[in-house]
Amino acid sequence: MDGRIADAAEGAPNFTSRYDREKLFRLRAEADVLMVGANTVRHELLPPLVRNADLAELRRAAGKPPHPAVVIVSRSLDLPWRAGYFTRAKQPIFVLTTEAPASVRQSAADVGVTVLEAGDQDLFQFGFNQLHARGFGQVLAEGGGTLVHALLARDLVDRFYLTLAPVALGGRDAPLLVNGPSLKPPVSFLLHHCEQVDSELHLEYRRSGEASPA
Repeated sequence: MDGRIADAAEGAPNFTSRYDREKLFRLRAEADVLMVGANTVRHELLPPLVRNADLAELRRAAGKPPHPAVVIVSRSLDLPWRAGYFTRAKQPIFVLTTEAPASVRQSAADVGVTVLEAGDQDLFQFGFNQLHARGFGQVLAEGGGTLVHALLARDLVDRFYLTLAPVALGGRDAPLLVNGPSLKPPVSFLLHHCEQVDSELHLEYRRSGEASPA
């Protein structure tokens, strides 16, 4: 509840409820592609799947693959190519970067990953154009904070899902929900939905339109 999304030492959040994790799977099931930052990949052991058989089956019934594709945003390309995140993936994975040396392209190809190189173009506008050209519509950005900041700075976020958990982590080096310099002007949202589950608050904000009663 202090704006930090994980412990600095552990790197991945582990303090939210089962309900919150199930909500994440529902959001994944609705998405065409998941967008994550490189640091998230370094701390995750497994790929981001729809870990609910019923939701995966609903996707199949709708003519979609059981798991949404993944796009990883990384300028450094310092990724654990041999880790389970890649070797155990059950969906297409793309890496969005500015420029990739041949050795990295080969490492990616060895695990079935497609590298998208933006060159001098804006990384995110290029990335979204590439995704849309491949037929992907709804994008769910799962973080971390540096990725969220970059998307907010470009006004590329229309909905913001936030879980307020009754935990204060502290720590100067702990990752933040939005990690980066000041957003000028600040990016404003309207509260669309608020749900209390035990001691958690599950919030949905929208970038524009009328706010529903909370």
